[in-house]
Amino acid sequence: MKRNVVILITAALILTSIGLFWASAGVEAMAKWRDLAWRIINFIIFIGILYWAAGKRIGQLLTSRREKIRDDLLDLDQRRTEADKKLREVEDQIKDLDAERERVLADFQNQGNALKEAIIAQAHEKAAQIKAQAESAAAQEYKLATERLREELADMVVETAEKMIQNQLTKEGHEKLIQQSLTRVVLH
Repeated sequence: MKRNVVILITAALILTSIGLFWASAGVEAMAKWRDLAWRIINFIIFIGILYWAAGKRIGQLLTSRREKIRDDLLDLDQRRTEADKKLREVEDQIKDLDAERERVLADFQNQGNALKEAIIAQAHEKAAQIKAQAESAAAQEYKLATERLREELADMVVETAEKMIQNQLTKEGHEKLIQQSLTRVVLH
């Protein structure tokens, strides 16, 4: 209803101004103004018929368009709010990532140090085992070498003794030694 009043007032103002221009102009100009007035009147009638035939539909279309725009704006505001919230969450996660990274690096360093100490301890144990084995092997080799040396020395002593005895022993001394050996064997 308010629109109708606005349209009627606008049409009245246009017609009044055309009439004023018509009255002030000459005959030639009056024909031009008359033509312009009829065109304006035709345009106003056309708009009136268009409004009467499709006014409600156009009004509904414009209203629905306005509501859709309003809904879209509300949806955009809501999505912006959600996006801001997600942004804050991501920023918090990024801050947490820095702390998490530092914690993980510290854990890896601790694990690396522990592994290094374990490897060093194992190496010391292996070295001690190898040293003990080497000492044992050296002692055994020493013992074997000592026994071989004793055997060789004993053989050398026996050979030397035999040579000395053979050089100093006579036939009579030889028979005397045999008798003594036989006596010992029989007595035992």
